[in-house]
This record gives sequence, structure tokens and C-alpha cells, in this order.
Amino acid sequence: MGFAVFAALTAVVACAAAPLGPSGQPLTLTRLRAEPYSFTFYSGLNDQQRIVVRDQTQWKEIWQQIWKRASPTPDLPSIDFSREMVIVASMGNKPTGGYNILIDAASESGGGINVVIKSVSPGRCSVTQAFSQPVDIARVTRRDGSVTFTERTEVLSCD
Repeated sequence: MGFAVFAALTAVVACAAAPLGPSGQPLTLTRLRAEPYSFTFYSGLNDQQRIVVRDQTQWKEIWQQIWKRASPTPDLPSIDFSREMVIVASMGNKPTGGYNILIDAASESGGGINVVIKSVSPGRCSVTQAFSQPVDIARVTRRDGSVTFTERTEVLSCD
């Protein structure tokens, strides 16, 4: 039993020492929603996705997919794709409300970009009993290299 406790404590210390955010030079990241919540909770993106948009045509297509359950479709935000690109993060279809996804940070990392995504699930919380499809969207300084994602997960405690 002593070894199990030691192993568990070692794992906790190792996880606590691991970096939670991107390493490298931070990039300017502007979420399309200022509040610390998903851009929308009800979208047309039924699967978990991480999408990097670098041109107007793809941006228009993704925007239409996000809003396919809404009428009318909100106006497409203007993006200067010569200077910026768009990151879209979706959680996919969830059985209730209370789920949240945020694009937290971005930095240059080894010739590419690392983007931190935070997904939050409801713990023992009162939530709406309706399917949800949380999506977050952010503009970030354009880079043409690869994009990797660092995933962070949290469970909201409402006790």
C-alpha cells in the first residue's frame, strides 16, 4: 500500500510540474466572444473538431456549418487572412447543457503554432436537459506552419 501511495504522489507531482500552456513566443489571440464561455453552445458541429481556417472561402463554409441550426445566419465576421487565421474548436454533441470549450492561448512552437484548448464538463451541477454542441472561435496571428493543440480538461464542481 505504501508503494501505491508513493506512486500516486509521484504522478501528481509530475503532472503539476508539466506545463499547462504553450511554450514559445505568445501570439496575439482574440476570441470572438469576450466572456469566458463558448462562442455558442448550440451549433451544427456534431463532432469534436479542431479547425484551422486560413482563407475566406473555408471561413464562410465553417460559419455556415456552425449556424446551420439557426435562422437567420448571423453576419460573417470580417477577417484579414493576410494577417490572421481563425481557430475553431468544437466539443461535438453533448447530452445536456453545462459543457464549455475555450481557446485559451496560442504561441509559436518549433516553426509552427501550439494552441491551448480548455474543455469543461459539468460535475454534479444543475444543467439544461437539452443537447448542446459547444464551439469556440478565435482569431490568431497568421503563421503558415503546422498547428498543434494542447488539450486541457476540467470538471466543474457545483457542490
